[in-house]
Amino acid sequence: MIRSALILLMTLMPLAAMAGPWPREAGRSFLSLSTERDVEGNRYTGLYGEYGLAATTLGLELGRSGAGELSAVVWAQRSLDDGTGPHRLSLSAGAGVIRRQDRVLPVVQGTLAWGRGFEGWAGGGWMTAQLTARAAGGPDLPEDRRGTAAARAFRIAETTLKADLTLGLRPTERLRVVNSLWLEDRRDAELTAKLASSLVFPITGPAHLEVGLVQPLRGPAERAVRLGVWLDF
Repeated sequence: MIRSALILLMTLMPLAAMAGPWPREAGRSFLSLSTERDVEGNRYTGLYGEYGLAATTLGLELGRSGAGELSAVVWAQRSLDDGTGPHRLSLSAGAGVIRRQDRVLPVVQGTLAWGRGFEGWAGGGWMTAQLTARAAGGPDLPEDRRGTAAARAFRIAETTLKADLTLGLRPTERLRVVNSLWLEDRRDAELTAKLASSLVFPITGPAHLEVGLVQPLRGPAERAVRLGVWLDF
């Protein structure tokens, strides 16, 4: 049960890395609403949001799969660099829950992110690398065992490491090309890898449309189509 929930969580919100280590300007917000569907008809819908404070960026990630699983994670990110030079480094920590059928599993996570922008080649762009450690637990012990519900909930925990490598390009003023490699290593499963490529372009006002494909490279998964809307305001 826990393994299934962890697999779900790691496939939810695959573009949580879209902001990278750059802090959100104080008072500014970013929202992304997206949906994915693979060749077997499996689907996922997610909402990703950020809000900038004076020295912290707050984030929210919500997701729902076609099987009815729900997830919610909130996090806070702080910069580790002084804001000078081309390199950016940040650290974030978050917590949330996964709901699967009638079970609610607690989740905690931490992310270390690096990034930098560049000019010249293909119109310039940016690159990022993120490493996320995530743990989830659940009440797998029988109810008649001794101990409080909270103690039972944390007696069994599974961990996952995820690396996200992204290269973004701006070949024209209105077009962004985003290519990401997602690597996941779960303690109870084989290493998986996916390559995601998207085109992002403005449609009206602060809104941008995202159209992309997700191609599995290793592990059990199917090719998927991704559609999304970004709002930066």
